[in-house]
Amino acid sequence: MKLAEEIRKFFKGEVYDDELTLKKYSRDASLFEVKPKLVVFPKDTDDLKALVKWIGDNPGHSVTVRAAGSDMTGGPLNESIIADITKYMNHIGESYGAEITVQPGAYYRDFEKKTLEKGLILPCFPASKNLCALGGMISNNCAGERTLRYGKMENYVLGSKIIFSNGKEYLIRPLNKTELEVKMAQEDFEGNIYKNLFELIEKNREILDQAKPKISKNSAGYYLWNIWNGEIFDLNKLIVGSQGTFGIVTEAKIKLIPEKAYHDMIALFFQSWNELPQVVNAILPYGPESLETFDDETLKLGIRFMPEIAKRANSNFFSFALKFIP
Repeated sequence: MKLAEEIRKFFKGEVYDDELTLKKYSRDASLFEVKPKLVVFPKDTDDLKALVKWIGDNPGHSVTVRAAGSDMTGGPLNESIIADITKYMNHIGESYGAEITVQPGAYYRDFEKKTLEKGLILPCFPASKNLCALGGMISNNCAGERTLRYGKMENYVLGSKIIFSNGKEYLIRPLNKTELEVKMAQEDFEGNIYKNLFELIEKNREILDQAKPKISKNSAGYYLWNIWNGEIFDLNKLIVGSQGTFGIVTEAKIKLIPEKAYHDMIALFFQSWNELPQVVNAILPYGPESLETFDDETLKLGIRFMPEIAKRANSNFFSFALKFIP
């Protein structure tokens, strides 16, 4: 029996194995090309749970969840099954205070439009904010132009719902020490995850402390040093940035911050790159939102291609150019 026919037995969403669809999902924004055997569009969480359970019972198959496909590292590519969540699993909840619940298939551009209605924003948005979706932002621990002040995605995921390899969905939230002990005592699939991770961290605490990068931005994933600080155990810190390798995010509770009505910009001009380090070190204590640098050749390229960029952005050239004037 064909793979598509087998999946359709239990899958409510669409299932495709035609050449045109497979070719489309062979690419993301990277240079890689990996052709899948099947592309599916899950209707809901139950579809994904059933798919994960089926894969567990049928060795040789795997699933990669795909959101917007704007990743530049080949993350949403797979030789087996691709599950596109942007078609159905894209609900954006109402914000309560500075929190909002969202499904991973929601595009950030739609998400931001809704949060700005309340004067709130998720400040770690990447440069691809008009293209990307929340699932990818969580999976690669996204960061962007404001990360210097506000940090990365890992700082804004307050909780999540995850499908693990047993095909069941679990609520993931920060646990205090007492709650962690109760969780580890469950002696089931979920409890063993917490117990094994806790023991791994405690056994290798000194190694982890030494290995933690002393940098402002790290999107490499698997942040074992961030999970347990002696008081709070937060598995979300491991899931964010793991590119979906630990489980499938089906929902996330996101922290928001108030958006400022105005932003100041200062343009500095240098004779040499050698002047830059001293100036940057002088600016950093004041907590700037961002620091961007480029040379004269980059500026020339920007001016050269600005008419084409403005056209693609459906903007008048002069109004588009004015946006770049401090």
